[in-house]
Amino acid sequence: MPKHHPPREEPLATRTQGFTCPHCGERISMVLDLSAGFQRYIEDCEVCCNPIEIIYQAEEGVIVAFRAGIP
Repeated sequence: MPKHHPPREEPLATRTQGFTCPHCGERISMVLDLSAGFQRYIEDCEVCCNPIEIIYQAEEGVIVAFRAGIP
């Protein structure tokens, strides 16, 4: 009897984006979801724990605009 495997899900389009924290100046990185198109949200710096406003636009799996600033 043949084994049945569940259908494979397409992997999410993600990319690791490196940037400098606008508060402490440390180089950090975050994984961005490229399938979402435009995104805007607040994420804390992993070094100094201050909030960073992340804004980016992805088109066809490519980041066309990225900003990390103080909210």
